[in-house]
Amino acid sequence: MPRLTAAIVCILAGLTLLWPLLTGHILFGGARSDMYIAGYSFRLFGAETFKATGSIPQWNPYVFGGLPYIAAMHGDVFYPTAWLRWIMPVDLAITWGMAVHFALAGWFTYVFARALRLSWSAATVAGVTYELSGIVASQMSPGHDGKLFVSALTPLAFWLVLRAVRDGRQWAYGALAFAVALSVLAHYNMSYFLLIALGLWTLYLAFGDPTRTNKQNPWLCLGLAASSVAVGIGITSMQVLPFLEYIKYSPRADGAADTGWAFATSYAMPPNEIFALILPQFNGVLDHYWGQNPLKFHTEYVGLLPLTLAILAWSDKTHRRLVAMLTVGATVFLLFAFGGYSPLYRALFNVLPYLSKIRAMGMVFFLSAFFLSVLAGIGLDHLLSGKASARKALIVAGAFAFFALLGVTGALQSMAVALASPERASAAQMNAGELQSGSVRLLLFTILSAVALWLIVAKRVVPLAATAAILLLSIADLWSVDREFYEFSPRAGVLFRNDSITTYLSKVPKPYRVLDAGNAYLQSSILMAYGIPSVLGYHGFELRAYDELGGKSNGWQNLLTPNVLDLLSVRFLILGQSMSVPGFHEVVAPTTTAVGNPAVLYEKDSIPDYARVMLSAAKVPEDQEMGALVNPRFPFDRVALYADTSTETADSIVQPVPKSAMRASVSTWAPGRMTVSLSGADARPGHLVIAENWYPDWHATVDGKTAIVRRVDHALLGVDVPPGSRQVELWFDSATYARGKWLSTGAVLVALLMIVIGVTRERRVAG
Repeated sequence: MPRLTAAIVCILAGLTLLWPLLTGHILFGGARSDMYIAGYSFRLFGAETFKATGSIPQWNPYVFGGLPYIAAMHGDVFYPTAWLRWIMPVDLAITWGMAVHFALAGWFTYVFARALRLSWSAATVAGVTYELSGIVASQMSPGHDGKLFVSALTPLAFWLVLRAVRDGRQWAYGALAFAVALSVLAHYNMSYFLLIALGLWTLYLAFGDPTRTNKQNPWLCLGLAASSVAVGIGITSMQVLPFLEYIKYSPRADGAADTGWAFATSYAMPPNEIFALILPQFNGVLDHYWGQNPLKFHTEYVGLLPLTLAILAWSDKTHRRLVAMLTVGATVFLLFAFGGYSPLYRALFNVLPYLSKIRAMGMVFFLSAFFLSVLAGIGLDHLLSGKASARKALIVAGAFAFFALLGVTGALQSMAVALASPERASAAQMNAGELQSGSVRLLLFTILSAVALWLIVAKRVVPLAATAAILLLSIADLWSVDREFYEFSPRAGVLFRNDSITTYLSKVPKPYRVLDAGNAYLQSSILMAYGIPSVLGYHGFELRAYDELGGKSNGWQNLLTPNVLDLLSVRFLILGQSMSVPGFHEVVAPTTTAVGNPAVLYEKDSIPDYARVMLSAAKVPEDQEMGALVNPRFPFDRVALYADTSTETADSIVQPVPKSAMRASVSTWAPGRMTVSLSGADARPGHLVIAENWYPDWHATVDGKTAIVRRVDHALLGVDVPPGSRQVELWFDSATYARGKWLSTGAVLVALLMIVIGVTRERRVAG
């Protein structure tokens, strides 16, 4: 009953923010939501492919010229929430998957706190405050489901380590392997730091916990815990191995654009935003944000009462070591969240593997919020025990009240403007009204909290009433900030309804590509939800060679050149208004898209080739390929261009460059598989070039015989074709993924065996 009651409290706390879900809405946010502009499309594609074929897709051809679906990451591909999308409408499965994890974040924290031997009241307050902490609650509306999943799994993983190391419950090591696997499958970056936190927690339990009842050697406990982590990562092999292989082809390869100090330190939490823990309006919320991050759709607000109780926990002598450990943990991950502003991060930047490839360090604050919430539970127990000092409680409340008064009187506004960068000073000025109203809110909750704390310390209320007061005040306080981050939407059938352009394009036989040059679909992956292949999209981890082909570093300027448009088989252009476009004609008159933007659809006068055969091949240094391809004098449709590192043999280019007599047409096309029919004949071998990205996992046969697949024209798919060839079959299949599935299966069996052995031994001891 206590656990059930705590679960109900966590559900009700979540419903203060999520109640519109009960009226048929979904949590896709708006134009700022990753789930709306990309996540839904990725998950819809995965679910529809699985239901149609019985397997998870390996190739996504709908954005950025195509990229691996598993290796390049497309959300929770292997996380259990994906199973919901096989049996439920995808939009509901996504939304309710997040909602369930939102409540689980609180309930798992309750379970962990109870295992620390905190009271029901303290554990429930710890659970609710973590669940509603800004860094957890504000992840839902922007669609950051992976971050939410890891946030929910964090207290579960800590509980399993506690049961294993402190209590000697050996089954917990096997269960920990599954928890580690789930966190890695949910979000790599978040799980990376969760594993660091679990390492610190294991060290504390093995060597510093005075309550440890397990008599095993602490070094053995460390070894078993490390084995659990290794098995857990082994379970993720089907996802992780393709991902690791993909890195060298991605923008995060060593020396590529999305790596190094500048990249890794972007989107960190500036130290001056420490005030957001108390007063989120100091730096501005959402549209009023004036800080140094390019965009910020979350808050680090931890709540007034939880922070007060966490401070009071330091007066609790019975949990002194635990309080110290939790405080160190909160501090360490706050320093990580500061990113490049932190000496700890600077010291570890070249020590921790892959740290240079991880950005947005501000997300790491979820661990600090977790530690602070548990500290709040300890502080509440200390308060309810009657040993807390009323003077200390009122001093803390008084300090917060003073800070709030500074905001009400305008003193904090001067500080905010002084801290703002010159280019953001005007934004800080415009935030003055929000800062003042936020300070009034803080002052109100400070007064109410001070009254509640005094009544508890003075024993003017019974423990049950005290718990209720703390819970209600904490929920109301956190809700008053969290609600700003929740934007509910109608169902996907309304959000992604057909408009004139998508209706027209959906009837055009594939393959082809669309360039949304008018930003009619928000420079997103929304067209993918309609099954329409786009030149661009929203992903962030596309193939590096394609980024270079399109000229991403210079605003995709290469896409405006006729050569690249033809190479990518761009048949349609979407513009914001009618205009004369050489080589294109209007096919859909000015209209309004489903996302509410004006648009006109143009089609190329002559349908561009998706596949073509060339007789000549040239080789140049890779860094010179793009200069040649965008040059209007380069015969891109007659010469296949290879990097000088290719094993292909270059031809002696003669003028005029001969044109192949062989014609290529795509007779069947599906994601990751196509058939190209060839007609006509040449006297010498040719080079088949296909307007889809190359990756090592592409395979081909020519007339049933294994063929060589090459990277051609910097990023595209090429196949050597002998004279007289008639049919080329291409398919995408990753040997690394196949190997990973076997390793994952083996690791799952090992984890299950660990649980069975642990349970069996416990029963023998009990018997």
